[in-house]
Amino acid sequence: MTLQVHELIVDNAVIIDLKAQTKAEAMQELVSALQATSRLSQPASVVTDLAARERAGATGVIGGVALSHVCTSGVHQPALAFARSRTPMDFGAVDGEQANMVFLLLGPTAGENLHLKIIARITHLLSCPDFQSGLLTVTSPQSLHSLFQRSEAELGEIETPEELPSICVAGAGNGGMAMAAHLSLLGCRVSVFNRSKDRIRSIQWNNGIHVSGKVEGFAKVNTVTTDAGEALTGADIVMIVIPATGHRDMARLLGPHFADGQIVILNPGRTGGVLEFVQTLRQIKVSTQVFVAEAQSLIYAARVVDPGQVHIFEIKNSVPIATLPAYHIPDVLTVVRKVFPQFIPGDNVLKTSLNNIGSVFHPVLAILNAAWIEDTHGEFEFYHQGASRGVTRILEELDAERVAVAAALGVQAMTAKEWLYSAYGATGYDLYGALQANRAYRGIKAPNRLDHRYITEDVPMSLVPLAAFGEQLKIPVPTIKAFIHIAGMLHKRDYWAEGRTIDRLGMKGLTVQQIRLLAVKGEIE
Repeated sequence: MTLQVHELIVDNAVIIDLKAQTKAEAMQELVSALQATSRLSQPASVVTDLAARERAGATGVIGGVALSHVCTSGVHQPALAFARSRTPMDFGAVDGEQANMVFLLLGPTAGENLHLKIIARITHLLSCPDFQSGLLTVTSPQSLHSLFQRSEAELGEIETPEELPSICVAGAGNGGMAMAAHLSLLGCRVSVFNRSKDRIRSIQWNNGIHVSGKVEGFAKVNTVTTDAGEALTGADIVMIVIPATGHRDMARLLGPHFADGQIVILNPGRTGGVLEFVQTLRQIKVSTQVFVAEAQSLIYAARVVDPGQVHIFEIKNSVPIATLPAYHIPDVLTVVRKVFPQFIPGDNVLKTSLNNIGSVFHPVLAILNAAWIEDTHGEFEFYHQGASRGVTRILEELDAERVAVAAALGVQAMTAKEWLYSAYGATGYDLYGALQANRAYRGIKAPNRLDHRYITEDVPMSLVPLAAFGEQLKIPVPTIKAFIHIAGMLHKRDYWAEGRTIDRLGMKGLTVQQIRLLAVKGEIE
């Protein structure tokens, strides 16, 4: 992945007539402009981090242009703002030079080395008289883009740091496109693998993905292919971002091409994802030593809006991941947190599997809103309008059964209400209140049909294993069983037979102690 500075400019944060009269006011005006574009995930963090950065060292001023910058948890991608004032301001430069123009560069905390390269490029440009004089004549975001493009023509593109991992994203649906685009804009070398050609034709044609929302821009993709060997070559991390119903198939397709030391992460694993994936690798006799992990949930709330275009509504604050065996979690986090600081330790795969909140929200909301989905083709807000007080009471009943199954296995699972606070910072008196308060869910429409992964994936890959654990451990799960039964009638399918049974997870007849040992050590002694 390579880039140029003009690609980082946020158009609506180019202020030609800055109203501020002091450095502090200028920074606040630029931060407010960025916040209005939804580029800031945590505006308060940006302000705090900028202040700390200024205390550590004064803003540099070159030829009347100030360059203020910081790496912060408040952004998901590098962003550049620019402002010009009619009167010079004191930015605290060591030599006392004042500035009437200012750049504000924000970078994510995981991209410090790329941040330094961008600073070096801007500093170099500011030493060129033609570039400085050009800044004085900028009248719009477009003219600023043009100035950078002309000035950088001879310099070429900025090579992104080598320490960033190379990543293969397997899957080109909502989550896969969002992840591939975001990783590319963070500076990673990205390949996209998909089992069929249809979903990747537009990406191949454009050589990239248009992304909007919490991440903005055109993301270049290095390789887009249906050839597993080509996609995996040179990848440090393999992000599998597909419905859990395809995990076994993906293990068979990718397994023979894995290289020793590669990290494979299911995003998410749903319930029992890693257990099934590893079992499949054993069945097809894959001998390479890879680290296999699962995320508790997908890090993005995203939707494909057009071919080759994806909109990211929100990026979660934290997502636990776990490996099999559990002691490989630090090895995986050391690498993956270079690009996703949101990933945190998840103890073991039992905990990530049993904290799968999709098992609660997706099938219940889809089934209880079946008539509305069929009538409107999903033209209502799924998590807000679809989650009425009555519907949410049923969500709470199913959620309580999930928590009880987890407790029987020695896992203290979060309730759905607690999860909403952990993932999104959403609070409420009860689950209904927390769902309605979650701004990240605003604008997310319901499925446009009932033959949708919220039922076809989450029933067999989430509810069936929960019910199977409940039966083996003698924990009553009547609500879970009821929704499996209703889903089967709705689709005329036997989800009990299709789903992740105890047999498929390799846990039939095991005691609680043996199940926990398998989840922690990867084997039963």
